[in-house]
Amino acid sequence: MKLYGIKTGSVFMLILLFASALIGVASAEDEKGVVRSDATTEQLSLINELYGKDITVLDYMENVHPEHLVGIPDSYKKNMAGQKMTWWAMEPKSVTNDEQPALDRATVSVSATGYKFDWRTIRFGGTCTASGLEGPPWYIYVEAFLINRGTGQTVDSTSASSQQGVWSVTASKDKLYPANGQYYVHAWGYIPTPYYAEDYDDTSVFSFP
Repeated sequence: MKLYGIKTGSVFMLILLFASALIGVASAEDEKGVVRSDATTEQLSLINELYGKDITVLDYMENVHPEHLVGIPDSYKKNMAGQKMTWWAMEPKSVTNDEQPALDRATVSVSATGYKFDWRTIRFGGTCTASGLEGPPWYIYVEAFLINRGTGQTVDSTSASSQQGVWSVTASKDKLYPANGQYYVHAWGYIPTPYYAEDYDDTSVFSFP
């Protein structure tokens, strides 16, 4: 009986290990091809330095987030170079293109989230979802900016992109011990091809603590 108990326990442990391995594989598969980036101090400085300037999306990406451009074809970059950067809390640049979009033009929808999670944390993020295509876009990008309303400065940023043909990508982060004040989150996302499409969203202002 004692030997049987040992064998049963061993089998049970093997089942647990196998199940854990399957979960690990599934999680890795879900994350395959997704590049995630929490902004460094240098990147945050660049974001605040470039804010409001008349630059293209490609200018922004090459300067601030080159990690998300690795492996991107030149044809995609060309589409990004033809689009002005849309800054939050500013009027968008006027577009002088009178051409009507194609009926099958791709669209994206972006949603932002941000709130005080607990006494030491602000949780923020953004999701970009594409639609209007026969299949998912080859590349999709989203970035969420945590902005101090009082200073107008971006105090943190998190971004994500995928080159694996997915419909949606999400970036999220917990900001620990932010300074006391009022904040909001601006999320921005785009796909560069076959038609460049972008969208953005802002949360309402919330206080910390």
